Amino acid sequence: MSATLTSPTQPTTKTKFSYTICPGVPTISALAAPLGFLHEEFTPDADLDVTIKHIGFTGKTEWAHEDRFWIRNAGHTPAIWGRAKGVDSRIIALAWLEGTYPVVTLTGSGIRSVADLKGKRLALFRAKDALFDLQYGGQLRTYTTTLATAGLTLNDVELVTIWKEKFDATVKRTKDTKKQAAIESAREIADRLNRGEFDAIAPFQSAAEIGVHTSIRVLYDVRDNPDFVSRVHPGVLRSILVSGPLLRERRDLVVRGLARLLQAADWAKAHTPEEVAAKLAEGYDVYPESLTSKYENVAEGVQIDLSENKIAALKSQKDFLLQHGEITEDFDVEPWVDHGPLKEAHALYADWKKSGKVK
Repeated sequence: MSATLTSPTQPTTKTKFSYTICPGVPTISALAAPLGFLHEEFTPDADLDVTIKHIGFTGKTEWAHEDRFWIRNAGHTPAIWGRAKGVDSRIIALAWLEGTYPVVTLTGSGIRSVADLKGKRLALFRAKDALFDLQYGGQLRTYTTTLATAGLTLNDVELVTIWKEKFDATVKRTKDTKKQAAIESAREIADRLNRGEFDAIAPFQSAAEIGVHTSIRVLYDVRDNPDFVSRVHPGVLRSILVSGPLLRERRDLVVRGLARLLQAADWAKAHTPEEVAAKLAEGYDVYPESLTSKYENVAEGVQIDLSENKIAALKSQKDFLLQHGEITEDFDVEPWVDHGPLKEAHALYADWKKSGKVK
């Protein structure tokens, strides 16, 4: 989904401003866009050539001068990867959406607890020639957190590689929908478990989606871990990332955009989880039930801030990616996070409510 905002008055030179939203994880921007808040804010700016679109990870690390103004709302791990690659960016907000990230096994496998995974084969999806393998990192984090609850590490298990491209090719698709794809993918995982290709797996599906197969049982779900930082996952912690040039040269756009996201956050709090999921689904090729089955409280999970625990989780994930070779250059997270724009956005949003610009 993309939209280019235009104005009846066309100046000779317009400033390009790109606002991209990840299509894979629920974000506050994916709520603000279908509500019309972002369009409403930026359309009147006759000097802007604004593009708002959903786009996945591209691995882009360099921009032409005319493309240097951008905001990205997506999972946090690609942002970490880009920063490690030298991308001039700042984190200006974070959101935490508790989700279900299970490790499953066969009901009759004899694996009754996490401790029983010692010496067992755990399936690990890999994507060939990927600049940054998002799903691999997510699965690895799920396994690490799960094993740690029994005092185990990755050294205590055997990781069985499954090439994602080949796996996707084997999944039967009777309907061209995300819902059907999730069902068929879960069925393929169940079949492979029954064939003995591996003993356990951290699937892409939620516990509810994978659990419809009676031969499968959830051994552990990361969302049950009592430690906040241990629950971090690429799909749990989402970031709002802004290019350094945009923040330095057009800070007003950043602050105004954040203020509109605060408006969307208030809308979410005033509506039911089902209503929020339905509105979010408008921006994705997903069905609302997939959001409510995977995430505990979508309305709460799209709220943005820069709390200490979220920043601690961001640091933890950076260290994890460095430890496992997903990034090769270390950096300090603290100066990468800029608290100023969000503080200014709160003040601006309060002024808007007083003036009646927003309700």
